[in-house]
Amino acid sequence: MNIPTALRHLSALTLALALSSCATSTPNAVIVAPLTAVICQGDAVNTTVITSDSRMSEEECQMLGSQITQNVQSMGQSPSGAPNSYELAVNITRYSRGNGMVRTVLPGMGQIRLYGTVTVYQMPKRIPVGEFMINKSFMIGGLYGVSVSMNTIANTYAQAVAKTVCQVR
Repeated sequence: MNIPTALRHLSALTLALALSSCATSTPNAVIVAPLTAVICQGDAVNTTVITSDSRMSEEECQMLGSQITQNVQSMGQSPSGAPNSYELAVNITRYSRGNGMVRTVLPGMGQIRLYGTVTVYQMPKRIPVGEFMINKSFMIGGLYGVSVSMNTIANTYAQAVAKTVCQVR
């Protein structure tokens, strides 16, 4: 193998790795009200997902809620004191499944979007202990754009919520 061929292969591999990180990279949260509580592993967590966007079904809301709860329970920090109970109220403000074929032909079009606001309540008195927004979108075209689904973006969104409420860096 000569040098130019090796460089082409290396640049193709680098490009593939860069593209694959776009769909699975967790977005940063925009803090609206600072979190005054950290969810630990022994804490009880209930996630409720609602939406004002009619394109997101009730089943998808329930699936996203269970993904968030599972991620929060697995990422929780070591217990420090008596266990608490929390409710995560997730309000999805923008939901778009996108279109893989459109993304392939016209990069930048056919985007997948999942935008929302998360409010954390300490139960049973339902005291708000923090609020933040997370927006996740994906618009890369080509074969990689066709292979990314809404499930990939929802998993990434759930991880971003869990990292924020558990204060994982």
